[in-house]
Amino acid sequence: MTEPMSLLYDYTLETAFSSNLYTAKYRMQKMFVDQSEQALRHALPADSLPLLKEYSSALEEQQNLELEAMFQAAFSMARELG
Repeated sequence: MTEPMSLLYDYTLETAFSSNLYTAKYRMQKMFVDQSEQALRHALPADSLPLLKEYSSALEEQQNLELEAMFQAAFSMARELG
């Protein structure tokens, strides 16, 4: 991603993106994920928690990359349409 595109991406994440997440569907899904993670943390033996943390971090990075790819695709489509 170019530097100007990266700045626009960061700005979008900090402003418009967050305000569009607060739908009932999103809140329900987030609550489910949070509860599931808590249950998993309690069910796993203590020596497995670092592995869960590593998995969670890797999954978060994957989601960030997917979000970035979606942003780039939407930006490209908007340029083609405009």
